[in-house]
Amino acid sequence: MADPADIAHLLRRTEFVAKPARVAELSALSLDAAVDNVLDFAPNGSPTVPAGLAVHDPDNGWEQYVAAVNWWYDAMKSRPRPMQEKMTLFWHGHFTSSWFDGIGRSDHMTHQNQLYRTQALGNFRTLTHAMALEPAMLVYLNNADNRREAPNQNFARELMELFTLGVGNYTEGDVEAAARAWTGYNADWPNYQYQFVSGRHDNTNKTFFGTTRNWNGPGIIDEILRDNLPKKQIAARYLVNKLWDFFAHPGGPSNVIDALTTVFLNSDLDVRVLMRALLLRPEFYGATAKQGLVRTPAEWIVAMMHATGLTPDQLGVSWIGERMGQSLFNPPNVAGWKHNAYWLNTSALSGRAQVARGVTWHLRDNDGFANLSSLTSAAAVDFVANYFNIAPLSATTRNALIAAHQAERDAQPWVSWWAPTNLLTMAMLSPELHMA
Repeated sequence: MADPADIAHLLRRTEFVAKPARVAELSALSLDAAVDNVLDFAPNGSPTVPAGLAVHDPDNGWEQYVAAVNWWYDAMKSRPRPMQEKMTLFWHGHFTSSWFDGIGRSDHMTHQNQLYRTQALGNFRTLTHAMALEPAMLVYLNNADNRREAPNQNFARELMELFTLGVGNYTEGDVEAAARAWTGYNADWPNYQYQFVSGRHDNTNKTFFGTTRNWNGPGIIDEILRDNLPKKQIAARYLVNKLWDFFAHPGGPSNVIDALTTVFLNSDLDVRVLMRALLLRPEFYGATAKQGLVRTPAEWIVAMMHATGLTPDQLGVSWIGERMGQSLFNPPNVAGWKHNAYWLNTSALSGRAQVARGVTWHLRDNDGFANLSSLTSAAAVDFVANYFNIAPLSATTRNALIAAHQAERDAQPWVSWWAPTNLLTMAMLSPELHMA
């Protein structure tokens, strides 16, 4: 049987929250079986994009955006196996495109989002090929009108720098050759659907990674992720590092990254095989991992939804994410979002405080949580910690909340409304609720 503390950690990292029923269910299994359960997306069925989001409606662009963000947050909360959505979130921050930075179309952004969902644990090379021809990516990185007369380097560069290899593992000549290879892989106005236009493609020889031939776009991906073993090894390690940073903690130990890279290469870049190995590493359950990752705003919002029962629309998720620094469908740039310290700054934490206060007003509607005034300060803190699924609190946090709550009671013994109100807000801002 697995350790319930390990299972709770596994679920927080893969399913956004550790629901007590899921902890009990998986604690009855071995750790291997628990990980297999988390990675089994069959209970999710075949999620599809709502019909109203799968079409471009230029007269209702903002309404479509709101609906898309609400839909995705609801999926994160309600899927039987939320790991599918967690992986979708990872790919969204890895193979980035931005709704409000040049695309502006619900059909393209949700289609890309659905690609990341359906291939969440598939083959990395297969996903990279599909990503390259998504209308959202073609438009976002300017391959939509990349022509032999004036090759555009944006996609070719980011394919290597941010998507597969990392800085220092290619030359400017490789970027130029790749840009020429990708000419003709376009998406024309007004619908911007992918099409290969042979007359725009550069059919001359190009030298890429030292090999001269008539390269085409897909051939560039195959050279990186299949045919050139040294580059494939670099790409495998690059993705392993990114997944470890996202699910465990930034800066994976070199021996762990080495071992996982070998597993990934031996599987020919099968992401499911890699994630199973990653989630079974002893280091994933060590103190560094358990204490080493701050929840992103999206993950924090999902935790709020689970605890409070509030809907995405009630929370206003389409705009509160921007306050905290993570607006879904709108990564800040092609490099996506960073981790940990990225979220520990005055602006991001101020945004969380504003959101927490807004949640508090919902919870106190019709004098909700009035029962807290009838409890001792310690009991009130424990009640709220259990409500937000962050019990047991550390002694430091618990004592601080008890002291603050008691001081407020003592200062206003004749007014019982503000003390429970502020306790709820403080609990949402506790370290335990910010840690994944």
